[in-house]
Amino acid sequence: MSSDDVFHTLLRPAILHILRASGFHSAKPSVIDTLIDLTSGYLSLLASRTAYNAYSNHNDLTPDISDVRMAMQDCGLLVPSLTASEELWAEFLRKPLEEYDEETGARAKEEKRRDLEDTADVTEFIEWFSGAHNKEISRIAGTLKLPPTATEQLETLELEDYLTTLMKKHSKTGVESRFQGTVLGHSADPKPVKIEGASFNSIEDWCRRTRERTAKAVTNRVGGDHDSESSEDATVD
Repeated sequence: MSSDDVFHTLLRPAILHILRASGFHSAKPSVIDTLIDLTSGYLSLLASRTAYNAYSNHNDLTPDISDVRMAMQDCGLLVPSLTASEELWAEFLRKPLEEYDEETGARAKEEKRRDLEDTADVTEFIEWFSGAHNKEISRIAGTLKLPPTATEQLETLELEDYLTTLMKKHSKTGVESRFQGTVLGHSADPKPVKIEGASFNSIEDWCRRTRERTAKAVTNRVGGDHDSESSEDATVD
């Protein structure tokens, strides 16, 4: 399976959730595949435009919020209320902020109004994103956490899961001591394993003695080879 197939497979559930939230309950596989191709192509275009804006604005492939906003405008996701030329003329013709009275609060009000005007497209997108339609998509996808009802809260207080009930049933001295060292309780402190009937008390002691015997055997073998070489040299002489 290629990487494109993996991405399309991961994108399929999201498309199905969106269609179901929009009121569609059945569709042909070819229609679903077409929508997946269109969505993946749009996401790829949005990502490539973001990377292009980041490299063009600050010579870095790590984008910031401005690069993402410009990419969303390039792809038609954000539609500004004014064109670029209209924004320039509006900025050129409107009254400078320095001429507004700061003591009466007129400057702060005008600055807030201009900020709301400049970010009107972003505000509209946020309101759409957090609206009822996207909440329905989240509900169908199982990612929306709804507040529990009164009955659910009562069941949470009264009922316990089967595992807790089973542990309490088989535990006479408490869960902490009964199930310590198992998958149901806390991990136990490591204890040394003692070997009965041996000259050593634990596995660690046996490993240490084994390493010592091995090192001693290697030393004796090296020493024996050295003595034999010395005797051969004396015979030759």
